Amino acid sequence: MKRFFVTIVFFSVFFNSCSVVKFARYYASADNSSSGKLRGQVYESKDTTYEMGKLSDNWKRINIKGGDLAFFNEMNQSTITVNSTCKIKANYSLKALSNSLLIGFKEKKMVEEKEIIISGEKALEGIYLGKLDSASVKLSAAVFKKDSCVYDFTYASSPDGFESGYSEFKNFLSQFRVIK
Repeated sequence: MKRFFVTIVFFSVFFNSCSVVKFARYYASADNSSSGKLRGQVYESKDTTYEMGKLSDNWKRINIKGGDLAFFNEMNQSTITVNSTCKIKANYSLKALSNSLLIGFKEKKMVEEKEIIISGEKALEGIYLGKLDSASVKLSAAVFKKDSCVYDFTYASSPDGFESGYSEFKNFLSQFRVIK
């Protein structure tokens, strides 16, 4: 669950700062458990290995310590994050895991919630409108469980810019595969 709360810290700092990079680094610094490496499209840590979907050249990886992966698209001012948390003792529902990603999100309104499939597993995706302090945000959060790990993904943008990157995020999710 620690990583889920880190995601909230990440979004809180990001949308209250002029710098997306500063936000991503702050987000990662709250969780120093990750020591994974990205080689091509494959991310490997001591607890999991996965192949992530491809993103266009508009997405630049933000190098961070801790956390798994974060990407920023300067053209549409949006972010994508990918995180894994393994060896979780409790059996949280996808709904509870999804809701934990929204802590600190004010005036939230669910636009859509649906089951999707990620890496052959049932996942829950929610799309929300809300505010982080005074900044309006549109957020897609998806979460699924496989073996002893929970994987969560977020795509965040301004409400006006959301659609410009959302289809690429959906394609990114459809290509994601847990290897071990």
